[in-house]
Amino acid sequence: MLKCLKYMSENGKKAVLFASLWLGLFQVVCMLPMIMIIHVLSKMLRAYRFGNAVETSVAFYLIAGAFLIAIMFLTYKKMYRMKYINAANENNSLRMGVADKFRRLPESFLSTHDLSDLTSTVMDDVGTIEGVLANQLTEMIGGAFGIGITLIFMYFINVKMALALTAVIPFVVFSMSLSDTVSGKTHMKNRIARVAISDSIQEYLENIRVLKISGNIGTYQKSIYRKISHLIPGLVLFEFLAGMCVSMAFNLLRMGIGIVAIYGAGILAKGEISVEIYITFVLMAVWIYEPLSYTCEHLGAVIASKVAATRIENIMEYPEQTGSRTASFDGYDICFKDVSFSYASKETASKENVLNSVSFTAGQGQYTALVGLSGSGKSTICRLAARLWDYESGLITIGGTDVRSVHPERLFELFSIVFQDVTLFNDTIYNNILVGNRNATRKEVLKAAEDAQCMAFINKLPDGIDTVIGENGHTLSGGERQRLSIARAFLKNAPIVLLDESTASVDPETETKLQAAIEKLTRGKTVLMIAHRLRSVVNCDRIVVLDKGEVVGNGSHETLIKDCDIYKRLYELQCEDKDDYEQITN
Repeated sequence: MLKCLKYMSENGKKAVLFASLWLGLFQVVCMLPMIMIIHVLSKMLRAYRFGNAVETSVAFYLIAGAFLIAIMFLTYKKMYRMKYINAANENNSLRMGVADKFRRLPESFLSTHDLSDLTSTVMDDVGTIEGVLANQLTEMIGGAFGIGITLIFMYFINVKMALALTAVIPFVVFSMSLSDTVSGKTHMKNRIARVAISDSIQEYLENIRVLKISGNIGTYQKSIYRKISHLIPGLVLFEFLAGMCVSMAFNLLRMGIGIVAIYGAGILAKGEISVEIYITFVLMAVWIYEPLSYTCEHLGAVIASKVAATRIENIMEYPEQTGSRTASFDGYDICFKDVSFSYASKETASKENVLNSVSFTAGQGQYTALVGLSGSGKSTICRLAARLWDYESGLITIGGTDVRSVHPERLFELFSIVFQDVTLFNDTIYNNILVGNRNATRKEVLKAAEDAQCMAFINKLPDGIDTVIGENGHTLSGGERQRLSIARAFLKNAPIVLLDESTASVDPETETKLQAAIEKLTRGKTVLMIAHRLRSVVNCDRIVVLDKGEVVGNGSHETLIKDCDIYKRLYELQCEDKDDYEQITN
């Protein structure tokens, strides 16, 4: 459970400690009224035993009682404010810390984890940690502090009775620790099953239109129902295993009260202790076992926090891509030298290379096109160039500098990327374009939108460029979304441009305009483009032909038509039957 402290700020750790100390002090203060009651009972018993009148000052006890109530109120208020306000602050800090960690993780991590799994960690697991910080952790530390002081005090009164009082505590602690061992793995399995259900529901919502049209919505709903049904036995098993250990600990505490009462009665009959001491220990047994009972009742939350903390730890401890943030470049040529790469990782068993000894140079101020069948490695080359993944062997340089020696955020400053799969935010068109350069002025954003041929559809919207376009721009057409992506590239104005068939989703008239705009955008820059329509790359400075992860052709269109059979076949096929060509290359 202490894993939840690992990623807390120093102020957060201090706040938990002080909140626990205030709670311990509160519990010690709560013991004082009991001592007053025992003191009064002792005087009454003496008076009864010797036939004397009870000498008490009602005013004194009223004043003392009021004073103790005031102290209890102030200490509890101090503890309450510290633990809950601190928990809220740490919740925000930890949640943003995990989110910021995602920013520094390579795509190799993000692409091998489900979105619903990562979202669940940020929201649910961090929320679980917040609950532990606000309740269980503070209560346990504060309870241990209060109990410790009380036990020390009780040992000074009578050692034998104090030993009887603490006899069950080691067994209670053992039973509670056993709960984690017995039910921890079951809880982890349940957590994984819940994430799978969440992932299925998210997939269901994202594809509900397709499911309706295909008539498979009922079948998919049944598959979700089966997953939920399979989760129920796991939940029952966890509650049984955890409840068994907790119930054992809880009953041991109840037995502890009986042990104190029975053992105390025995030595009281022998005259080894007085009635006052006997009553004191019986009452103290009830008071001491209460915090321990609270811990037993909330042990499930403690186990859950360990699982949540482990999931957070798996993210926070994942190796980040590192490198120089001040790296310099001698120009912006992209050079691949004998680069091999596979997507094999801990999460995937496949180790077949996607790229095999790939070598070519995309020169600054030139257009370099990547062509080949689907799965030949075109997109992988672009990902490696921008260091979205780290290659395994060979060398990739930009301006003579190894990309692995450059911090990803420094490297991303060099790239404007326009892929077919455009990602937009549920925000205004203006803010979506502004993603390209947060420091741009409104005038510059409008100019980028105009250069990317966006104003034709923007001017038709009710709020123009300030129109909110919905989640991932679902209110726009594919061509309109792609033009916004191009507008981002205009606004960023980076020295290297990666294009993945950036005009594939637009009509011929707009495509002609966009080609002119892209030519303006890429003038004097390093351009690496993925091409499916070979007619669009005829005039490129260099065409790299890929087949099964290997370079099988490298040169101009005229050279490849003569010397590269694969390129020649693809080009002739496109010219003969455009539909067949696009079917093969896509």
